[in-house]
Amino acid sequence: MTRTCPAIPNQATLPLLDDRSAAWKIIHDAGDVAVSEDGTYFLIGADAVESAAKNTEVFSSEGAFALLGSPFPLVPIAVDPPEHSRYRRVLNKFFSPRSMAEHEDELRRQVDELIDGIMASGPVCDVVSALAVPFPSQVFLTLFGLPLKDRDRLIGWKNAIIELTDTHAVAESTPESLLVAGELLSYLADLIKQRRVAARGVDLLSQLLADRDEGAITDDELMGMCFIFILAGLDTVTSAVGFALSALAQDADLRNKVRSDAAVAAAFMEEILRVESPVPSVPRVTTAAVDVDGVTIPAGATCWLMMGAANRDARRFEDPHLIGERRTGHFAFGRGPHRCLGSHLALLELRLVIEQWLTRIPDFALESPPEVIWPSATHGLRRLEIRIDV
Repeated sequence: MTRTCPAIPNQATLPLLDDRSAAWKIIHDAGDVAVSEDGTYFLIGADAVESAAKNTEVFSSEGAFALLGSPFPLVPIAVDPPEHSRYRRVLNKFFSPRSMAEHEDELRRQVDELIDGIMASGPVCDVVSALAVPFPSQVFLTLFGLPLKDRDRLIGWKNAIIELTDTHAVAESTPESLLVAGELLSYLADLIKQRRVAARGVDLLSQLLADRDEGAITDDELMGMCFIFILAGLDTVTSAVGFALSALAQDADLRNKVRSDAAVAAAFMEEILRVESPVPSVPRVTTAAVDVDGVTIPAGATCWLMMGAANRDARRFEDPHLIGERRTGHFAFGRGPHRCLGSHLALLELRLVIEQWLTRIPDFALESPPEVIWPSATHGLRRLEIRIDV
C-alpha cells in the first residue's frame, strides 16, 4: 500500500552548525524517504540509501550531475554501467593502494614542511588554512607532475569552481568566479596538450594518456576527470583533516591511543569519515517509478541519497553519533559501482597528516570553537584555531 511521503525538514533551520547529532536525528524522524516542496526526494535510512546506490538501472547518475553545469563529460561519476565499468577499469589501477603508496614518502615530506610552518608561526594557528586546505591541492599537483608553486592558484580555481557548482550555497556566483574557472579550464587544456606531445612521463596524466587497455581517452574525458578530481577530491580531504584534528584536540586520551596504536588510528579515521561525512548527499535521477519504504517515487524524479544520514542511522550503527572503536561499512565513500575512486588516496592523505601531526605536535587543544561551513555541498570547517604546546 502506497503511503504519503513526509516532507523533508527545512535544512536551513536545522542546527547543523552547533549540534549536528540533533540535526541528523530531526532528519531521521522524517522516515526513510521524504520529499521537498519542489518534488525532490531524499533517501535517508541506511537500507534505502544502500539499495538505491547499488540500483543504477533505476537510480541513475546520468543526468543527475547536470546541475554542476560542466561543459565536459564527468567521468566516471556521471556515467552508469556498463559504460561506467570501462572508465573504472582504466582508472582503478592508477588509484589502487599500491599505486598510491608509491607517493607516500614525498607526501609525508610535504606534510612535514607544512607543519614546520605551523610550528614556526606561533602557538595558535588556523589548521584549516595552514594545512587542511593546502595539502590536498599539493597532492593533486604532485600526482599530475605539476609544480607546487601553482598551489595557491589551484586553490583559487577550486574555490571558483565550487562557487559555480554548489547548489547548496546561499550566495550566487559572480562574474569573477566565471573568469577564474575559465582560467582553470585553460590551464588543464594546455596541460593535456603538452602531455600528449611530450615523451611518456611517470605522472598520472601521462600514464592515462599512454594507457590503451580499454581504448584511448579523449581530451574532453580527461578534462572531465580533472574537473571531478578537483571538485570531489580536494575539499573532501580538507573536511576530513579538519574534523579529525578537531576531535583529537578535544580528547587527550584519544590522541594517545591514536598515536600509539596503528589499528586504533585506522579505526579513528574511518569513524571520523562516518560521523562527519564530507559529502552529505549525492544526486540521482530515477529512470522508472520505484517504491521506497511504501512511497512511490515517480520516473524522472531528482533524488538525493543522504550518505550523511545513512552514516548516523541507529539501525545500522550502535550509538551512531559517537566515534566508536571498531566499525565497518560507513557510507562516506558511497556504495555500489560509484564507490569513491579516490578512497585509497584520501585515506593515505588523512593518515599522513594524523601521523605526522601527532608525532610532531603531541599536545594541542582548541583555541576557539570550530567554524562549520553550512549550507554547503561539502561538509567541512571554515576555520579551526588550535593552540599547540611546543
